Amino acid sequence: MKRRDFIMTCLLLMFQMTLMAQVDIDGFIKNKGTTEPLENANVVLMPGGQGTVSDFKGYFKLKNVESGEYQLKVSVVGYETLIQTITVKEGAEKRLQIELIQDNKRLVEVDIFENLYKNQLVQLPLSEPLSLKATTSHVSKDDIQKQGAVTVIDALKYVPGGWTETRGRKVKQFFSVRGQKYPYPSYSINGIWQKEFHETPYFLSSANIEEIKIIRSSAALVKSLSPLVGVIDITARKPEVETFDVSMKYGSLNSYHSELGYSNVHNNVSYTARVGSFGTDGPDGRNGAERLWNASGNFNWTINSHWDWSFNLMYLTGKRELVQPIAPADEKFSKRQEEYDPIKTLWLSSKLRYKKSDRLTSELDISYTGRQAHYINNNLASGALSEMNEDDFELTLNQINAIKLGTSNTFRVGALYNYWEAPEGKRFYVGNAARVHTVSGVITDEHVFGKFIIDGGFRLTGEYFDEWGGFSIEGSGGKFSKVNAIKDEWQSPVWNATIGFSYLVNSKSSWHYSMASGIVTPRKGALNNEGVKPENETRVNIDLGYVRTIGQQGQVSITGFLVNRTDAISYNGQTIEKENGDIMELYYNSDKRNYGVEAEFKSPLLWNAVSMFTNVTWMKGEEKQDNDWVKDDEMPNWIVNAGVNYQKRRWDANAYLHHVGDYKNNRFVSKSYLKTNGKASLGDFVTLDLNVGYEVLPKYQMRLFGEVKNVFDKKYQTVVGYPDYGTIFSMGINMKF
Repeated sequence: MKRRDFIMTCLLLMFQMTLMAQVDIDGFIKNKGTTEPLENANVVLMPGGQGTVSDFKGYFKLKNVESGEYQLKVSVVGYETLIQTITVKEGAEKRLQIELIQDNKRLVEVDIFENLYKNQLVQLPLSEPLSLKATTSHVSKDDIQKQGAVTVIDALKYVPGGWTETRGRKVKQFFSVRGQKYPYPSYSINGIWQKEFHETPYFLSSANIEEIKIIRSSAALVKSLSPLVGVIDITARKPEVETFDVSMKYGSLNSYHSELGYSNVHNNVSYTARVGSFGTDGPDGRNGAERLWNASGNFNWTINSHWDWSFNLMYLTGKRELVQPIAPADEKFSKRQEEYDPIKTLWLSSKLRYKKSDRLTSELDISYTGRQAHYINNNLASGALSEMNEDDFELTLNQINAIKLGTSNTFRVGALYNYWEAPEGKRFYVGNAARVHTVSGVITDEHVFGKFIIDGGFRLTGEYFDEWGGFSIEGSGGKFSKVNAIKDEWQSPVWNATIGFSYLVNSKSSWHYSMASGIVTPRKGALNNEGVKPENETRVNIDLGYVRTIGQQGQVSITGFLVNRTDAISYNGQTIEKENGDIMELYYNSDKRNYGVEAEFKSPLLWNAVSMFTNVTWMKGEEKQDNDWVKDDEMPNWIVNAGVNYQKRRWDANAYLHHVGDYKNNRFVSKSYLKTNGKASLGDFVTLDLNVGYEVLPKYQMRLFGEVKNVFDKKYQTVVGYPDYGTIFSMGINMKF
């Protein structure tokens, strides 16, 4: 045998022996007193430093561990660190049951409160102040899986006060909280504000989302240019261990969803890549078919102790048919066959963070979003076929600095620039080009005084129109294609100001107060009956809430809110038809107010198997007419959600209930119906969703599941003419290894 062959044979044998000697170690981490699973526990094997983090079930896994004796170190905040000796033997997999003891040697409550809060503001400069804690909801990746949510809008269904209006028009779904509309909440991805994003969430896959944070209060100031109605912030998953996962689902109406993802971590670098698709045939005989494909990924690099950088990508492509409405919607909508083919979205972002010390952090965010939408309209009544492009793109730069001015004072200052262009117009303003510059600055200051925290902030925003053809305040609203565009003109600046207070009662409970005031401008292109731009709206919002934690995972909170709107901008139900057949909605100004109470309860893990939640929002809207306040019948009084999650051994079962109270609307209603019956009644429905799964192969977390959406088969409507599809059955498989 030649020397080279001999060496290769020996190396091969050694490699095979090494593989044979490697085994996997996995197990579960629990609270020793309550047996609750502990999520995000750090598991490290010494020597060698191989590590991982437990998931929401308390499960962890260390792969390809060589035979030998090791020290296993397990730690999580609030518990005593455990170090135990384990022996790994060749050919024998090892499963561990680890119980941690709660650490009762707590620091002084004020110190915990003060240090955690101040450090968060410096480490994460885009964090909203603690005064918004009672009005902030979190939807985690585990919540998304239990709900069977496919898109971002799906995942928001059970948020306190959450209200989704589903329609078949150019923007398919609008999500709001507390009944607030015109404008709707703004969106940000990884803290980066998006200007024209409302057409994307109902297509954006939820598979690569770590968390969705919903700030229901108007006092959201730092994270984005909130139009005083709250912010929805989407955070992409950041991997902690190597993971390969597959998900597939198929159901009624030929609905399907599939995802394939891979994540890995190498020292100070982590990355994720995903591809997927989803679609449906829509309701029989009414169009509504969708065929979408998506790809996403992120790259995270901790360069050194001072610098870290991340890059994110999202791409969507496919086609979408607009659903045809049914009576009492106007026939001019049902006699159209409309679609977007193709429809595409590309989103890129880069985040560079510099941490000079524990006292100073600076962050620069850059984002680009490009959207392509080819619109096709077949008018069945006239036989006319029209096509147009609704392409647009936006570029955003956001820079923010967090500075500790003292042991109890954190100051933040930031600036934002956004450029948005739609060369051929957008949606209802096709044919009227838009090029808009947005500039904004923000300052905030937070002070800690023992158990008290006081925060305040101010944001000023201005817009410069290179060109805006949606309307002209000098022109008439009758024939929009002939209206002179606004060019080279600054718009009046708008401002938002906030002040908030937080009080720590003890380590488990706290009070939070926030107040926001500012200017809300009409949607660009909005007109009133006289064909001119509506007046700006002045808005004041007040929130007062109490929060108490229960055990490790439970929480109860109650919040009262008041929103006072002077010259509120509202849709008046009337429209103007453009020369090309598009419908322009008209608006009006009036004084409005809405107030109410939000109550939320999340249980800790019960009987080591069950968790529950419920949230109730009661609210009342009023509008001033002839110097008297009358009920706003376009807003429901009640929004109620409840859920039960069961998980025992390999079985899990999840049930979710959703109720929206009665309200009325005249959007899309035919004139003859409106004349005879007035506004159409909507809402007043209860839906029930079920999701049952069984883990076939625990080693690979392979889960077979079945889902039933809208068990009661309610054909409810949230917008006139667009009923829900009714009961949807589906089944599928999830696997992670």
